[in-house]
Amino acid sequence: MKHNLLLLSIISIFFIACTNPCPVCGGDPCTCPEPDPEGTIYYTESDEIIANPERGFLIQTYYESGDLSKSLTPNVVQLNRKSAQITLYLHSYYLTDYIASDISQEFLDRMQNNFDALRAGGSKAVIRYSYKSSESNSAKPWDATLDWMKRHIDQLKPYWEKNADVILCVQAGFIGVWGEWYYTTNFKMNPSTDADYAPRWELLNYLLDAVPEDRQVSLRTPGFKMRYLQMNGGDVSPLTETEAYQPTAKARLAAFNDCFLASSNDVGTYSSDAQREFWAEDTKYTFMGGETCGECSYSTGENAINQMAKYHWTYINNGYHQGVIKSWETDGSMKEIKRRLGYRFVLDKAYPTQQPKAGEPYSIVLTLRNVGFSSLVNARNVELILVDKDDPANKIVYPQQMDPRFWTPGDTTITTLHAKLQADMTGEYKVYLNLPDPYPTIHDNPMFSVRFANEDIWDEKTGYNYLTDLVLQ
Repeated sequence: MKHNLLLLSIISIFFIACTNPCPVCGGDPCTCPEPDPEGTIYYTESDEIIANPERGFLIQTYYESGDLSKSLTPNVVQLNRKSAQITLYLHSYYLTDYIASDISQEFLDRMQNNFDALRAGGSKAVIRYSYKSSESNSAKPWDATLDWMKRHIDQLKPYWEKNADVILCVQAGFIGVWGEWYYTTNFKMNPSTDADYAPRWELLNYLLDAVPEDRQVSLRTPGFKMRYLQMNGGDVSPLTETEAYQPTAKARLAAFNDCFLASSNDVGTYSSDAQREFWAEDTKYTFMGGETCGECSYSTGENAINQMAKYHWTYINNGYHQGVIKSWETDGSMKEIKRRLGYRFVLDKAYPTQQPKAGEPYSIVLTLRNVGFSSLVNARNVELILVDKDDPANKIVYPQQMDPRFWTPGDTTITTLHAKLQADMTGEYKVYLNLPDPYPTIHDNPMFSVRFANEDIWDEKTGYNYLTDLVLQ
């Protein structure tokens, strides 16, 4: 009887404890989270549209071989950053006059000028090459032969290597009108057999070899990548986390969709549910971008947001289709799309793991979220930086051994930054988080560093995100 009474008392105590609101979260006390450590710093999320690198709406610019006077300038790039928060371009190069000849040095010089302007103005480009911009019979031949394409890639390769720092990715291009692999003179327009596809894969392998291995090459449909994988090993499964960001063809073949939301199958972009499922998974680790190409019941802002999240969109053309773009403005979805294209990191809170002392290890634990549609795709450094309050020129940079490409959309990440404080450090320091570009040419340029979507933490002069203060005596 005594045992029964004791059991009833324990049950009563548990029942009372689990019916009172949790003092931490105000919810169910039986699933209540641990209280935050003493000294936790809390950050305020911002709804600002941010001109962050490697994401967002892009401006498409056409460069014809017949008009070499047209080129980009740093002033235009800077103006678009400030006025429209745009940091991306789609440079469409038309090699019309070189279908059966070498690309002229003047054309190559103009291309280099465009890369220089991007670097000086703080932006990057998706690049695509093709030979014709019309599918009319009078425009034939629509593309060059495979041999001439290879020769042109040989000419372009040194420029891609030299300017990889300001290249987001390379769309496969070359084949067909607009480089979209359909209206073609020298390849099978509707390939079905392995022999039909073989010349395409020969070009694609040549392109993968020429493009720097830390840059992805985008294909127009999921069917192209799935067929390529099947014919080169048989594995047609989407990328996994362990396969991602490796210098393999599977990891480097990305996506672009130039008829997004224009019909139930995006005007032939998808031919099966399996292809949709493939892109939904594969684009967790590869670029997805492109443009809309017509209004319909699928192109509403609500559906655009859902589909951009599902397929992890990083960029989209701001100029096409104008009817669809304007409808997003009208239905009120545009601001969310502008904010969420690509990655968007939000700091929630941080706390130091111990009292900081000179000569000893220092760690700070961050809780952050990616509320964007996609992950970072190109590599990026993570740095903890201490800046002397009395002498801002005195700063100490601590590179971190972590990969922010795995700060995935829709997830909360808890990560720890580490530093070994020097024994002679005294005074007050500001503690910053920096996500700079790994290329030395732009590593120290704040326009190429990632800004977190929080209030009052961004230093536009340095590209650093302020975390807290540190006092050493």
